[in-house]
Amino acid sequence: MIEAVLFDYGGVIGDLNREEMRRLEEKYGLPRGGLFSALYEIPQWREISLGRGSEREWLKAVLARLYELAGRPSPGIRQEWPKIWRGLNEDVVSLARKLRSRYKVGLLSNATKDLEEMLLEHHGISDLFDVVINSARVGLAKPDVRIFQLAAERLGVPASACVFTDDMPHNVEGARAAGMRAFQFQGAAHLESELQALGVEW
Repeated sequence: MIEAVLFDYGGVIGDLNREEMRRLEEKYGLPRGGLFSALYEIPQWREISLGRGSEREWLKAVLARLYELAGRPSPGIRQEWPKIWRGLNEDVVSLARKLRSRYKVGLLSNATKDLEEMLLEHHGISDLFDVVINSARVGLAKPDVRIFQLAAERLGVPASACVFTDDMPHNVEGARAAGMRAFQFQGAAHLESELQALGVEW
């Protein structure tokens, strides 16, 4: 029986504009997927998402990786890449609000220490979640099974009573290894159908 629903932030609650990402890749001569990889699949991102390192070191490494991928400097891309985030996915936020009448709702994100401030001050959705598990504050990051176990513990329910959604398949696998029900996010409508298939009601 499902007692809690956990959401990833980037790409689920936070709306990732993949069309804009591809436009920037074409503009700056990057391979498909290159921008996301340079931002979030380098060791320096892993460090700051675990609460170590610095944003300055990460940004320097991102630009170096972009240079490597494009084979040339990418002047201006630093100012443009924030456009890949469109703000909130309002359909997912609305669904999460409905779920709170019956279930515990949590956020589980690999992020920097700015995540809570962003939720509190920028988006105004801090009240949406019973718990926020931020990798940079707990020193663990998805897909490590321990961060999923910690999320279940803080929610006060067994991992087997949790369902988790994330846009990254390896994070979904991590949640399943921890004993959760989990599936890859493919849009709000798909999210609703997957939850309904598990017997979740709102």
